[in-house]
Amino acid sequence: MAPYKRKSERVLTTQDILDEAKRKIEAGDSKRKVARDLGIKESTLRKRLKAGTVPVSLGRFKNALSDEMEKELAQHCKDLDNRFYGLTRKHIMKVAFDFAEKNGVSERFNQEKKLAGKDWLKGFCKRHKLSVRAPELCSVARAVGFNKVQVSRFFENLKQCRLEKKFPPHRIFNMDETGVTTVPNKTPKIISPKGKKTVFKVN
Repeated sequence: MAPYKRKSERVLTTQDILDEAKRKIEAGDSKRKVARDLGIKESTLRKRLKAGTVPVSLGRFKNALSDEMEKELAQHCKDLDNRFYGLTRKHIMKVAFDFAEKNGVSERFNQEKKLAGKDWLKGFCKRHKLSVRAPELCSVARAVGFNKVQVSRFFENLKQCRLEKKFPPHRIFNMDETGVTTVPNKTPKIISPKGKKTVFKVN
């Protein structure tokens, strides 16, 4: 699906802006001054005042998926990301096509590749505050084991061990998995909410 490009620089008004314009005009301001103050084309303002309504869409342009469908898909992406199974760009393009096909609205996507387009993905991420992020490596064992129950059990075992063995502090050593690879060296970028500090993906 090719990106939509507006044919003019008109600013489409919202109902709040239209109501504000009406109040200013009733207070004695000219339509030209009101349009300039609100950043609206004067011709657009006159047209909307005459119609008494605001536009509900960008002319003939409509998204491939409805707002409700996009919200559901965006929430699906966020839920998977929270579970460390974030979708890659290709995966979300495939999921979007399958989702559209099941709802009978896949005609604007690539029927040959069975994928949504890159331009759609870019717009989708922008509309729902998503971004393509490089996740940190994380193993399934770590993702499953790092919870309140397991951490509490670890410290309880550590406490019991110290009470039994009574080893002095200078005999306590720290160890980690440095040099021992438990996950692949590289993972593909995934779709994740903007502003999220850390992004993980299990392998």
